[in-house]
Amino acid sequence: MKRFLCILFALIFISTSFAQVAYLQYRKVPADQEDEFVKRETEHWAKVAKDAIDKGHMTGWSLWRKVGVTNEDAPNYVFVNTFESLDKMNMEDVWNEENLTKVLGVSPSSVETNSFTTIPFDYWMQLEAVIPGDYKYALVNYAMPANRGAFIEENKTLWQPFHQANIESGEMGMASWGMMSVIYPRGNNARFSVLTWDGFNTMQGVMNYLRYTPQAEMDAGWEEMMNKTKMGDLLPDGFEWSIIYERVKSVGPDQD
Repeated sequence: MKRFLCILFALIFISTSFAQVAYLQYRKVPADQEDEFVKRETEHWAKVAKDAIDKGHMTGWSLWRKVGVTNEDAPNYVFVNTFESLDKMNMEDVWNEENLTKVLGVSPSSVETNSFTTIPFDYWMQLEAVIPGDYKYALVNYAMPANRGAFIEENKTLWQPFHQANIESGEMGMASWGMMSVIYPRGNNARFSVLTWDGFNTMQGVMNYLRYTPQAEMDAGWEEMMNKTKMGDLLPDGFEWSIIYERVKSVGPDQD
């Protein structure tokens, strides 16, 4: 396992231990190797993450599995490593070679996962807003707004209170919501510059949230939001992707 890796959002999609920054690493795992990959990461490498968290080197670690196929070459897993700040985002402290064998209890080479997986891309992210909550599924919305600052501001002032009310009412089945912006990589050809996530505890809850219902669009609260939002200008083509991830394992200060 690569020392400086292991992402997601907690997408992500994202750990219940919320921090200021996160390192997301996306993995492509062959179908015939998924069971072994999950076993090695959750039974062995999660121990290294837990040790780093206990030592204060990071605040959380989680592994997520993508639900469904979006592209044949796309990654199907994502790690989320969360940190208190950029100053404390030191991967060498987390995946220290001298410490690995001691924490793992076995030779690192016997449980590595790099040899049979690939890393299509990784991202450094900053938390912008969050409504904390525990959830099993994360609907991650990847966006490339024309004005990222305006997108972040509207989500904070308009959509966050809207989601907060829905979460408190329990009517939509949502358990959490959050938003992160990309620190790196950046550029005109970047995949996304910001993401939001909606947390749910059941797949049915996610699907009910996604499906089109005329009644929902006639709701007075929704109509009011549509009258206020400028998302039509900020995201004229909508999200780049909206992808569901299932939590495989989380490790935090109070989680093993």
